[in-house]
Amino acid sequence: METQEQEIILRTLDLFMRYGIRSITMDDVAREMGISKKTIYRFFENKADLVHKCVTLVHDTIKTRMEEIHRSAQNAIDELFDIDRVVREIMENHNPGVRFQLKKYYPRTYNEVFQGRKQLIHKMIAENTENGMRDGLYRDDLKSDIVTHLYCSKVDTLPDEEEELINKYDMKPIMRQALLYHIRGIASPKGLDYLEKKLKSEKE
Repeated sequence: METQEQEIILRTLDLFMRYGIRSITMDDVAREMGISKKTIYRFFENKADLVHKCVTLVHDTIKTRMEEIHRSAQNAIDELFDIDRVVREIMENHNPGVRFQLKKYYPRTYNEVFQGRKQLIHKMIAENTENGMRDGLYRDDLKSDIVTHLYCSKVDTLPDEEEELINKYDMKPIMRQALLYHIRGIASPKGLDYLEKKLKSEKE
């Protein structure tokens, strides 16, 4: 990807997050960048192509971070904390209007990117559950497919609940409570002991 193409994508993403996808035109992007529309069309066929590449870049960045977490985590509980940090950042920067507009006006991009993200998280949580059981941090009577489904369902529906919750809390305590609720529901005595030591260490 050329430097100028990436700069257009990054600046456009900022516009989308501030004003929504629907209201931003190619003229707006050109004015924001101080370049001509002809320059933009060197890299993007039309607005739909620009939207697709913007959203794909965000997804690819998240995917890279998630895969690095999966490779480097010390254990299953640490991995969930690291995953939670990335998901929380996504939620904190989340504009509900952008997701709605993407789904309504650019369904191909929405389905491709969000389905890919859902599959990525599903795969990671399934492997996390199996690894936690193997290492004795999670109970050995778990059904990993059920645990994975419950976790992913919460992540998927939280944006719809955000408006109600955000009136009382910001996203950090909401996500932290959801994380602890999940871990304490599946942890073995060994896992609970590790979790409490981890939380104590965080406070210190």
